[in-house]
Amino acid sequence: MTYYDDGNLARQLTDPYPYQEPVLRPEVVEAEKRARQRALQRQAQIRRQYKAAGRMHARAVLRVSALLLAIASLAGFIVWRNARITEMSFINAGLRRQISELDKQNGILEDKIAKKVSLQTTREQAAEQLGMQQATSDQIHYVSSIHFLQQGGQDAGQAQDRRQVLADSDWLDAIETWVKNH
Repeated sequence: MTYYDDGNLARQLTDPYPYQEPVLRPEVVEAEKRARQRALQRQAQIRRQYKAAGRMHARAVLRVSALLLAIASLAGFIVWRNARITEMSFINAGLRRQISELDKQNGILEDKIAKKVSLQTTREQAAEQLGMQQATSDQIHYVSSIHFLQQGGQDAGQAQDRRQVLADSDWLDAIETWVKNH
């Protein structure tokens, strides 16, 4: 029961067996050193190649991503533009329909107005409803000009050397005076 004899302490190790270290020749040491340096240089070169390949790969991925983004943006713009064109086409069609309806209504209203305003309809209504008749040639008097002289003490219908254009109320007074005098 060595366990109990030693207690809970670590056991004492025995001294290693003595052996003689190998004697290395300097050429071998130099060869190993050069081999290690060449291996390290190869590994460094491989690492540089991997890094360069990784950078080229990253650039290629970035270019492809940028190209795909540009193509997607262009396609999105084309789709958006076509949607706007379609929307404007529907709006234009609706406006054309409204314009045609308004043109129809306008034509109907013009016909109604033309019927009410036509001289023939007015003559017929005047003859039938009001009992009026067409004036004869001896009942028609022509006034040659709207220029009359107006003087304070004379009639407005008398012509004189100085002429002036009368206002509407003066014009009506002049016509009434002329009609009464003739």
